[in-house]
Amino acid sequence: MNKGYKQNEISQSYLKNKKSDLAIREKKILNEISSKLGFIPQKSGSRSRWWTSKAIGAFTYQGIYEGKKAIIKIQGVKPITSEINLIKSFEKNNQSKIIRPPYLYAYSKWDEKLNYEALVLEDVGHKKVINSPTQKDEIAEFFKIYYEYKNNCLVNPWTLKPKESLSEMTKNSFDSWKKITLDLFPNHPLRQAMDLELINKSIKLLVFNYQNIEPEFMHGHFSANDLIKVGNEITLRSNLYWSWRNPFRDAVFAYHWFFYYLSSVENITEKQVEEQKSMWLNIFYEIPKNKNEVKLIKLALLERATAGLNLDALSIDPKKKISAYLVSQTRKDVIKLYDELS
Repeated sequence: MNKGYKQNEISQSYLKNKKSDLAIREKKILNEISSKLGFIPQKSGSRSRWWTSKAIGAFTYQGIYEGKKAIIKIQGVKPITSEINLIKSFEKNNQSKIIRPPYLYAYSKWDEKLNYEALVLEDVGHKKVINSPTQKDEIAEFFKIYYEYKNNCLVNPWTLKPKESLSEMTKNSFDSWKKITLDLFPNHPLRQAMDLELINKSIKLLVFNYQNIEPEFMHGHFSANDLIKVGNEITLRSNLYWSWRNPFRDAVFAYHWFFYYLSSVENITEKQVEEQKSMWLNIFYEIPKNKNEVKLIKLALLERATAGLNLDALSIDPKKKISAYLVSQTRKDVIKLYDELS
């Protein structure tokens, strides 16, 4: 194994960075770093937030770099390991001829005085593998890409395996997420009195079942929004998230967030949600090669559903008609998976 970097824990960093002033500094930083790197900003891009928090951890602008379409990403919260290093490591160790990171054109490493780092990246466009709502052929293509990634992108891990056990990692993550949900959603209208007890029971079951299970190296944010088609290639974004996680987390992560993004589909019905959900679930159970892997994929689904009930599902707009149904179904998924694994 290569000399590795410590992995980032982006979601857990919210509590330390919830008063980030990046939004206030945006224009000043953009002008300063664009001049330094030779980037010509043209259009405001995305803002990276923790769930519904107002704090911004990073922002992007579209523009031009040396005559090419490009994106500048300004990282205003210091990661444990720079995305610059993680992209370079991915590029160096990647054995896939299909999947790759966006090209890194230029960068400025973290400046302790200025409190930011910047990356000028290839503008890969917006041609997603998975659209919302999706279709069976898109999901089939997603899993074809998933197998390519599993077989050829992960051969030489470049982040250090944590000293904590998977059980400890799971407990620590949920300890942070439970604090975050109370900070962001102290009185959420879709939370039920039973939820905390159910979440705690599920965490206890996960911690117990992950004893003696080794974490696996993966892209911890292998999502529908991070796989973008560029010609005959697939670019994999969000490279801050290379890390060691519970088995099959990368298989179920895209589905987990896709389910909540359905809340933004205008006039979507409960029946349509279930049809979308079943297309994913039917493929999940084709992945395991044996009974042990069936259990591991159910544990991965339970871990994500529990994270959803605790926090992720609460980040969708509760005023939308479908939102109550999505949260209710998350709760049912936790109960069903918990019962199957008990």
